[in-house]
This record gives sequence, structure tokens and C-alpha cells, in this order.
Amino acid sequence: MPKNRSRPCRRLVRAMPVSLAGAGLLLFGIATPALAIQAHGAPEGLYVHEIGHFLYALAMLGFTFQVIRNSRLAGKPGWRLMSRGALLLFLWNLWALVAHVIDTVIPARHFLVDDRGLHSILVLQSGIDYLYCLFRMDHLICVPALLLIYLGLRHMAASGPVRPEGPADT
Repeated sequence: MPKNRSRPCRRLVRAMPVSLAGAGLLLFGIATPALAIQAHGAPEGLYVHEIGHFLYALAMLGFTFQVIRNSRLAGKPGWRLMSRGALLLFLWNLWALVAHVIDTVIPARHFLVDDRGLHSILVLQSGIDYLYCLFRMDHLICVPALLLIYLGLRHMAASGPVRPEGPADT
């Protein structure tokens, strides 16, 4: 009798991937625009956002040089990867900060209005427009930074627990 009770559970488990795939396709088909790029309220929202980038950059710089480079952690491979990732996040924050400043300098007439009434299509008319396009590619710095941090964490997890080093160990 116990065998019969487990069969419906097995069928349910086998049908789950198909059900999840169907639900995912359904959700993908009815998705609405995410509007991931959002404008901040002028001017306070931009100021707070820029201050956030500045503080995050300082935190990553401090993490890189104070916590990792000036300690015994610098010799460990996982921490070296974390340090490089934090340094890239520092550079990303500076890059994004400059991109936001450039964004405020571009005249509104350089943007075309899309079908939703948003000024989202940039017409490249001057050097500042090209700089804006270049600085909007900040994901080319951010994604490798996060990948390095992930690889560092994965390396630390694979190497197992580490005994703390101290003066008593010498």
C-alpha cells in the first residue's frame, strides 16, 4: 500500500518542470515594460543619488586597501578576487557619477520623444552626446566586478573554514 501513495507524488514531481516552464512562458508573454531607467526628482533626488555613488566608491576603496591589502588576507586567492572586484566597483561608481553629471548637461533638444512621450532617444549631435553614450556603458565595469566578487566568494566556500591567524599561532 505505501507504494501506491508515493506514485501520485512522483507524478507531481515529474510534472513540475513542465508546469514551471509553462508558467514562466505565460508570465514572459504578458510582461509590461519595466522602465528600469528612472529619473530622480530634481534636483534633490540627483544629489542624494550622487552622494550615494560617492559614499559607495569610498566604501569599496576602503574595503580594498584597508581591509584586504593591509592585512594578511591579501595573500589568499579568494580575498584577492574580492579585492579586485571591490576596486572595479570603486571605478564603476566614479564612472556612474560622471555619467550622471553628463546627463544633466545634455540639452533636451538632443532627445527625440518616443511613443510614450518620454525623451529617451538620443540623437548624436555633439561630443557630449558621444561621451554620454560611452559613460552609459557602465555595466561593462559593474558586471565583471560582481563576477570577481562571486568568484572570490565561491573560492572561499570551496576552500572550507579557515582557522584565524594570530600571535598565538606563531
